[in-house]
Amino acid sequence: MKFLLESNLSRLAKWLRFLGHDVKVLEGEINLRELSKNQDRVFITTSKRWEETLKKADIRYLVVPRHDWELQLCMVIRHFNLRPELALNRCAYCGAELVPVEKEKVKDRVPPKAYDTAYDFTLCPRCGALFWKGTHYEGMVRELEKVLGRC
Repeated sequence: MKFLLESNLSRLAKWLRFLGHDVKVLEGEINLRELSKNQDRVFITTSKRWEETLKKADIRYLVVPRHDWELQLCMVIRHFNLRPELALNRCAYCGAELVPVEKEKVKDRVPPKAYDTAYDFTLCPRCGALFWKGTHYEGMVRELEKVLGRC
C-alpha cells in the first residue's frame, strides 16, 4: 500500500516502511495541490481540520492521534488490514526498495562485531544506506509485538 504522511509522522513512516509499504513524507506546509498530486496514496494526518477538504477533494485519508506513534501504527494496521510483519525491504530513511548485497562488498562499512554475526545485508540504491539483520532485529520484533498488543 502507498501512503503520504505529514512530516510530524516520521516515526510512523519508518515503521510502515519496515512493514514493506511505500511511504512518502510530505515536507513543509500541507496544501491541496500537493495532496492532489499524490492521489494514488492514502494521506495520513494528525489534523482533523483537513477532513472536510479531503472529503470534498475525494482524497483517501486517515486521521491519527498526534503524539502516540504506537497507537498510530496500530490504527493504520487495523484500518487498512495490513500484514503486521517486518518485511525490511524498504529504506527506513528514503523509502526506496532495498537490494541485497554480499557482506564482503560492504565489509569496510560494517563494525567488525556486526560483520561477524549479522546476515541479510541490503543496500539502498537511492541514498546509500546499508542495513543488516543484527542484534537489533530481535528488538524490532519485540517492539512490533508490543505495538500489536495495544491493537
